[in-house]
Parts: sequence; C-alpha cells; structure tokens
Amino acid sequence: MFRRRSAPLLMALALGPLAFLGLPHAAAAALSVEGAPQVALRNGAPVTVVMHPESDLRSALRKLPNVVDEGPSVHLSIERVKAPGGSTIRVFINLPTATADTPTSDFHYVGDMTSFEDPAAGSPGDDFLLDASRAFKRLKKGDRLLLGDNVSVTLVLAPGSTVADASIPVERIVLSVETAAGQ
Repeated sequence: MFRRRSAPLLMALALGPLAFLGLPHAAAAALSVEGAPQVALRNGAPVTVVMHPESDLRSALRKLPNVVDEGPSVHLSIERVKAPGGSTIRVFINLPTATADTPTSDFHYVGDMTSFEDPAAGSPGDDFLLDASRAFKRLKKGDRLLLGDNVSVTLVLAPGSTVADASIPVERIVLSVETAAGQ
C-alpha cells in the first residue's frame, strides 16, 4: 500500500525523465524597451519618443524576416493616454518628421488610436496595443529600417479629430518583440 508521502516521490520518478527529452519549448520570450514623452501631444505639434534598445532587442529587430506575415510579433503599447472623445492619434516608427499631413500609406505608419469618450475624472487614461510587426517588416524589406541604436515612435493627431487647443498626455510607450524560445 502507498503512503501519502510516497505519491509525490513516485510522480517525480515517473515524470522526471520527461524533462530530459529535449521537447521544444512553446513559451515565448519578450524583449522590450520603453520611453516616455516629455510633453503632451497637441494639434500641429507631433511628439516623438526616442528609445534606446539593448543589444538583444536590436538583434531581434535585425533578424525580422522580409516576409510581412512571418516571424516574431512586434508590439507598441501606448499607455495612459488621456485623449478627449473622438480624438484619433496616428503612430509612426522611425519617422520623427511625421506630421498631420503624412499619409497613412507611408511605410512608417503603424496604426491609429481613437478615444471614444472623454476620460473620467481621476482616471489613469486608456492603454492601446498596436501590432507594429507589419510596419517594421515593411521597412526592413524596403531597406528603410535603420537599425542603429535608437527606435523612434512619433504620435500625431489626425486632422480635425479633436478641438484645436487639446493637450493629450501620454505616460509611457513600450516597444516589445515576442520571439519564440531559442531564437
């Protein structure tokens, strides 16, 4: 008859060898860098945040495939955005000269963020998660991605999307790359 204390020991003996079979890991590793805007976003005054990724993140960006739908995921998290309802913010990577007139067909364009209602008093603001994979891979494929030390994220208010004197604070921007384990 088995005693209670022997059951965990038997399970460890039975399952222990499975740990050495070298099965592939399904878990992904995330590499990230963050930055914070120094000023609020305003009409006619885009905000650019320059981030300085560590070497492992730069390496992951260099290894992105030229095929847009393959490889790791690249995300931009724009956090604690306090935008009035109806405001639309356009996001560009490595284009610090982006303005409200920069077309969304530009290779550097990542996507839009729209606030559907005014933030509640005392709320921290909204968080937005954008898939930047396609933009980074398009830039790399077209040899337009300069993979030096910095990555810049530029936020631009879409024309006519908010009142002229709007001031939109953004607390933090995080760039992350989800790579498969072992990459």
